[in-house]
Amino acid sequence: MRLRYSIILPILLFAASFADSTDGIPTKQEKEHGPVWVGCTLLGVEYIIGPIVASHFWWKHAFGTNPLTNINEQERYLEDKLWHFWNGENVSDFHYWVLKDYFGKDSPWIAMGMTFITLTAIEFLDASDSRAHWGLSLWDQTSNMGGILFWYIKHKYPEIPIDVRMGIRRWDRFDELMKRSYEFPANFGKEHPEHSLHCDNYSILKIEIIVGPCNQYYVGFASSLKHDEDGWGISENLFGVTAGFDVMRWYANRHPGKLTPYINSFGKYFSLSPAY
Repeated sequence: MRLRYSIILPILLFAASFADSTDGIPTKQEKEHGPVWVGCTLLGVEYIIGPIVASHFWWKHAFGTNPLTNINEQERYLEDKLWHFWNGENVSDFHYWVLKDYFGKDSPWIAMGMTFITLTAIEFLDASDSRAHWGLSLWDQTSNMGGILFWYIKHKYPEIPIDVRMGIRRWDRFDELMKRSYEFPANFGKEHPEHSLHCDNYSILKIEIIVGPCNQYYVGFASSLKHDEDGWGISENLFGVTAGFDVMRWYANRHPGKLTPYINSFGKYFSLSPAY
């Protein structure tokens, strides 16, 4: 999974959700759920604006080859597969939230179907690149579907104390990641002559699977990529153990308020723990 997709929808979920407080006289329909136009806007960003932007960058050479003839695995490290799993879960959550809060449809199956279509389309469009820059990874797609299924299990049994979260492993290079994001349009397609920017980005980040047995204490497993003696990330698995106390969710539940659901959601998908 290219990291470009991995954070956009979750951020939309937390940032745009505050449109619930839109001023005005609500209709009878809007009293039962948020404004429909907000839901249409969010889905429009995902299904219209997103592909238009991507067509000028990552999918500029899309539809150049049959993706089914370009099946291969280029990212052979666990962190990438966990990113796919994480996406399958949080994008399903995003779709379910939009459908329920803005269209009044409590339908996990439709949400899961939308997520499957979105993530599968991304895989096929990547693999259709005429330069064969990316391949169609069966492991990526399997991880996507695993994340969707995990979301459904958590939806049915919310008391299951397991979360999959992304976080920062190398805080000393986090500013570099932000700089690359800011300079992305101008530097798209440019690579460092000696190092992989892609692997370096992965090494700065991490994915963790945690279990919270009681209150907000947790313990779990984390995956990232190693870095070389110069500090650059390399394509080699790095595993670690993570443990701690979730201060944000503890505070949100101890002092409930309007922001509590959003703080809990943030703590469910994102980690601000120190490096391991």
